[in-house]
Amino acid sequence: MNYRNLSLIAALICLILMSCASSKHKKLLKSSDHDAKYEAAVKAYNEKDYFHSTQLFENLLLYYRGRDKAEAVNLYYAKSLLGSGNYYSAGYQFENFVRWFPFSKDAQEALFQAAYCKYLESPSYSLDQTLTKESLQQFQSFINKYPSSPRVKEANAYMDLLREKLIRKDYENAYNYYKTGNFQSAQFALKNFLNAYPDAKYREDAMYYIVLAGYKFADNSIADKRTERFQSVINEYNKFQALYPQSSRLPELKKINDICLEKIK
Repeated sequence: MNYRNLSLIAALICLILMSCASSKHKKLLKSSDHDAKYEAAVKAYNEKDYFHSTQLFENLLLYYRGRDKAEAVNLYYAKSLLGSGNYYSAGYQFENFVRWFPFSKDAQEALFQAAYCKYLESPSYSLDQTLTKESLQQFQSFINKYPSSPRVKEANAYMDLLREKLIRKDYENAYNYYKTGNFQSAQFALKNFLNAYPDAKYREDAMYYIVLAGYKFADNSIADKRTERFQSVINEYNKFQALYPQSSRLPELKKINDICLEKIK
């Protein structure tokens, strides 16, 4: 028997086993033997079979509500959702667990996981950052409630990453005014960005574009506003030079500064 035939036989055996397992799983879901269903769900979870454990625990939620295993079922369900990669639903379920079982020994971990699920769902900086902000708030709530938790250091690390994403978004929003030729708004937005994030890694970029936007705005201004606005560009250049004397952008900005000096003579 050649290798190809062996592979086909192995594949057929796997299909048969999977079919049997699926059939058994369907019978369990329809069964009224909730204890057997619970044992099978725990077994599936421990074997990292999150697809089946999620279905079984979800099926058990209503039956065990108010009963002795309600806490365990809800926690297992949340953890199964997390294991399956359904982070949004997992976060929602962990939040429910904290709300329904606030005195549980697992409430602390559930609160952390609720924030972590939002972190995992947080999109690229260019998209809506609602989940990013919610994750930040939940991590902060976790730290406030459990300041001695060994998870605090981890929570702070995730918060730093989330804040960096918000900073990047705010910088890009300000920079977009420059890209679209709205130079007055660009100056205003970039200065606000610097005030909000004085230590941001985009500080040099922001100051660079403030000078460029200021020059372009001044150069296109009406006659009686030009001197004042060129002087403002000179002031911004001097700030940039003082903070970044070794910047590779200085030669370019110096040319702009020299032009502005000529314009106000």
